[in-house]
Amino acid sequence: MIKEEFQWMTRLFERVHGKPPAATRYVLGALPLLDGLDVPLPWGSAVAAARSDDGATSLFSMNHHDHGVVTPSTAPDWARDCLKATSATPGIQLVVHRELPAEMGLLTGAETTEATTRAVQDLNDGTPGARTAAPARGTCDLTGTGLRLLLIDVGTRSRTTVCHAAPETAKRAAAALADRRPSDLGPLLTGAHTPGDPTHDKTLDAALDAGALGGRTIGTCVATLAPAPAVPAIRKQVTT
Repeated sequence: MIKEEFQWMTRLFERVHGKPPAATRYVLGALPLLDGLDVPLPWGSAVAAARSDDGATSLFSMNHHDHGVVTPSTAPDWARDCLKATSATPGIQLVVHRELPAEMGLLTGAETTEATTRAVQDLNDGTPGARTAAPARGTCDLTGTGLRLLLIDVGTRSRTTVCHAAPETAKRAAAALADRRPSDLGPLLTGAHTPGDPTHDKTLDAALDAGALGGRTIGTCVATLAPAPAVPAIRKQVTT
């Protein structure tokens, strides 16, 4: 997270709570391609924190700003994991910002909880400041493989119930990575795709026709694995 964005979080915290945060943490997310196989994302969540003057715990989310400041007793579902991370340290004020809308279904929420936990730990350790962290999870790094992960936003979630990948698929994926055969993940992704939504299915077929090695629906997106040289053709195919 760049310096300007940390400054933005500081200004937002001051606007909500009337004082600057004592600690700010940013954690990158990880996309669950297959069960047990996560790919680091370039987006994540930022959490700014400070101790409250009255001993009360509260949270404000930029993504749910219409809810205003919520407390443990009034917290909706989206706020509970973050507030739970403060349960051992009462009297914490939080401001949270997730870089991707929850509706996209790409961020699992683990990165937000991790950022909250680290910010609270910073307060307890007396190490204030703004710090960036690697993904809370992430077992598949495509760096240096010549492959790219393309996330094609279809705009709506699939009409069909997206099923979890079979355990055998996850084992085969782990074996492919261990043997340095990352391109073998493509067919495994396609095999894990849940067909039935015409828009998602058409998008995946178009990507495959243009050179993608495989893909599946995740949230509102079709996640495809492709050789880097095929990326321009895939982009053209799915946008025409």
